Amino acid sequence: MSTLSDQDIKRELGRDILIYPFNESNLKGASYNLTASKLAWKIQDGKSAYDSSVERIIIPKNSTVLIQTNEAIWVSKRITGTYHSKVGWVSQGIGHIGTTLDPDYIGNSLIAVHNHSDKSVHLKPETDTFVSLMFYYVKTKSSIPHTNDPGRPDILNGVQRSEEERRWLDEPFRKNETLLRKQLKESEVFKKFKKNWLDNLLYMLPYIILILLTILSLCFYLYLDANSIVLSQKHWYNTVRSIADRTTYLAFGALIVLITNDLRRS
Repeated sequence: MSTLSDQDIKRELGRDILIYPFNESNLKGASYNLTASKLAWKIQDGKSAYDSSVERIIIPKNSTVLIQTNEAIWVSKRITGTYHSKVGWVSQGIGHIGTTLDPDYIGNSLIAVHNHSDKSVHLKPETDTFVSLMFYYVKTKSSIPHTNDPGRPDILNGVQRSEEERRWLDEPFRKNETLLRKQLKESEVFKKFKKNWLDNLLYMLPYIILILLTILSLCFYLYLDANSIVLSQKHWYNTVRSIADRTTYLAFGALIVLITNDLRRS
């Protein structure tokens, strides 16, 4: 397996990786930080851990809370993942019980979070990130279909879910790849993100073209020079060699000018 960097995740987003809602600020060097939803339950009594009066999830001391991520996720059969605790929360005594993201999974993620400290910890839904998800390419596409239900309702049998919570989890896009893809691609955040990514790619395009042209011209020139004894007998040799020589210098010169102008603007 190989870990996906932020650039890999950007490239795969909307293709083999779907995350909705998506927030670019949660994208890190080689991971994506997930936020909590309001759906959280204490395993001791099955009651909600969300306090609407303060709009916070309250994780009592020395207790475990099951939290549904605010983000719904789908990955293809060529992507897998692992969930990791964030240092900021760990330093406060919070740690999650690590789990994995299987290929072809769809739905919100149910994360078990334990408070090891002797005081309660508050978590703001839809704002505070509490777990990092790392993605990996699998060497060979998975052949085993994913069978766990989205959001793991089988684990939630012992908790007290309100009708509002049930409706939230049962929204069709959280269970259907096509609908989730549509939801993501129609969001303004994703459209802006993809436009910025494309703009950056277009900005780099002249550099890429000039670098490739310089390398190809130089290789061709060196080939002609190395085989000059044989090829010099051809009537076109001198002309072609001159063109290759000039193309190399012109492409390299244009690249230097482009870099110099960018440095001046910055």
